[in-house]
Amino acid sequence: MKNKTKVEIWGVYPPPVGGISAYCNKLAGALHVMDESVILKNFARSRSRCDYVKDVRCRLLEILKLPFVSRRIIHVQLCNVWFLTSLYLTGWRHDIVITLHNRKLLLLKGWKERIVRRFLSRARAVIFNDPQFVDLLAAKYGIDRSVMTVLPTYIPPTESERRGLPDDMTSFFSNHRYTISTNASILKRNVWGDVYGFDQIIGMMDILVNRKGMDVGLLFLFSILGDREYFDQCVERIRSLGLTDRFMLVIGSDVNGFEVWEKSDLFVRATNSDMEGISVKEALQFGTPVVASDVCTRPAEAVLYHKGDVEELAQKCADALESGKHVDYHPQSDVPGKVMEIYNLIRG
Repeated sequence: MKNKTKVEIWGVYPPPVGGISAYCNKLAGALHVMDESVILKNFARSRSRCDYVKDVRCRLLEILKLPFVSRRIIHVQLCNVWFLTSLYLTGWRHDIVITLHNRKLLLLKGWKERIVRRFLSRARAVIFNDPQFVDLLAAKYGIDRSVMTVLPTYIPPTESERRGLPDDMTSFFSNHRYTISTNASILKRNVWGDVYGFDQIIGMMDILVNRKGMDVGLLFLFSILGDREYFDQCVERIRSLGLTDRFMLVIGSDVNGFEVWEKSDLFVRATNSDMEGISVKEALQFGTPVVASDVCTRPAEAVLYHKGDVEELAQKCADALESGKHVDYHPQSDVPGKVMEIYNLIRG
C-alpha cells in the first residue's frame, strides 16, 4: 500500500488565543482524527501537550532542513514576508498550500511583492476566507485561478472547550445594564489606520454613555498588546472622557472569547481592514447580535456600518442594545473536510 504524503500545518498554537491560533489548533485536531499523518508545526513560543502538535524549537533550523527531508504537504498559515521568502528558497521540493488570513499582502511593493509573487506561483493551493479578496490578489500577483479556493476559516467551538469566565469579568457584566465586547489579536496601526478600531470604540462609547446616557460597559480582549505608546494614548483618552469605569481592557488572557461574546448584549467589530472576523461568527452562533465594519464580506445576520463612521457605529449599537433581539446563525461546519479534500487532490 502506498504511503500517504505527510501533512504539516505551519502555524501557531495558543496562547495567545487569537483567530489564527484558534483556527490552527481546531483544524489540526480535526484533521489528525481523519488522518494521523497531519500535524501542526507550532512556530509560537507556546508549548503544547497535544499529540498532533509539534513545537518548533528553532525556526531557522526547521526551514533550513526542508531540502533534506522527504516530500510533504506544507500548509502555511503565516504570511510574514521573511518567512515566505525563506520557505520559497528552501521548500522547493514540497507541495505548498497557503491560507491567507488577512490583506497584508496587498500592501507589498518592490522586492517583497516580487518574492511573494514567486512564492504564490509555486503554491499548489491558495485558500481565501473572503471572496472579495480573490480578485484583488489575483490581479496583483497573477495567481492561477485553478489553485484558488474560497473557504471559511471558522470552525465552531464545542461545549468541551468551555472553561467559564473569571470573577472579575462576571462582575463587570453585572455592573452595567448593557455590555458590549470586542477583541484584537494585537493593537497596531498601518496605512489603513488603527486596524482593530480602538479609536472608533472609544468614540462610540463616548456617544453612548456621555451623549445618550446609556449604562454601557465595554470589554476589550487583546491577545497581545502590541503598540504600547498608542495603547497609553487610548487609555488617556478614555480617562479624559470619564469612561474609565466603563472599560475593561484584558491583555493576554486565555479566556475563551466565545464565552465572553455569549455573555455580552452586543459584539462589535470595528476593524479598518479584515478578512473574515472569526469572532463575528462566534458571537452570531451564540445568538449575540453583531455590529461590524463593511470592510469585507460578513454574514448576512451582522449589521454593517461604514468603516470609520463613529456616529453610524454608535447609533446602530444603540439600536441593537435597545431592541434586545438575539440572532439565529448556522455556519458552515465541515471546514476540515474541505481542507482534507484539497490535500487528497494534491496527493493524487
